[in-house]
Amino acid sequence: MMKNKPPLQKMSRFISLILILATLPFAVMLLNKKISQSRGIATDQVGYQEDLNYDLSEASVSEFKKAFKYQLLKNILVEKNLEGVVITVGGFQMKDSAGNKVSVCELYPTIDFFLSAEGVAFSGEIPQLIVRASCVPSTDHKHISSFPIPFQEIFETQLDQTMLTIEPGPTHLGGKVFFKNIVEFWPAQWVLSGIKLYPRDSRQSTLEVNGYEIISVLGAPLFINE
Repeated sequence: MMKNKPPLQKMSRFISLILILATLPFAVMLLNKKISQSRGIATDQVGYQEDLNYDLSEASVSEFKKAFKYQLLKNILVEKNLEGVVITVGGFQMKDSAGNKVSVCELYPTIDFFLSAEGVAFSGEIPQLIVRASCVPSTDHKHISSFPIPFQEIFETQLDQTMLTIEPGPTHLGGKVFFKNIVEFWPAQWVLSGIKLYPRDSRQSTLEVNGYEIISVLGAPLFINE
């Protein structure tokens, strides 16, 4: 037969329970504060990482070879306006020969956007447009845009023509569009198949992104149509 616990022991446990219940709101408050602080740190780290993606000046050679391609492509945008289709890619910072942090456009003043016809080939050769423009960063230096690509004007040119000069406009410096492997007709569908940046110093290598890398980063081909 079990004996009843002494009244003093019961009272002690009762008081302990009251103290636990009394301090519970304070403990919850501290926990919430700690979680909020952790979230704040995580948010700062995300922002810091985004800045790191833009600022590649401290990247090693091997890191840079991958990082600049992701930076160009991660927020790529295709927009249409009254003048044509504009392709906007990400800009980034890097170091010049003196160790100064500069925009990529200062070291690589010319950019090509390669467009390949989708589902069309003439004698095994895929038609291609090469959109060549000056590399001009946006105001925040985080974006680089093509001039408006005038597809309507392009499709009205003679098939044996190899180049079209685009005059400067209110929002761009103009450039050139080169035509390759255009034989019987102008294809209607095009995909972005490459990006190339040309250095000011001819001793430096070009910066290139190919079609496979574009699909790898974006998850699908990027169609660019009229």
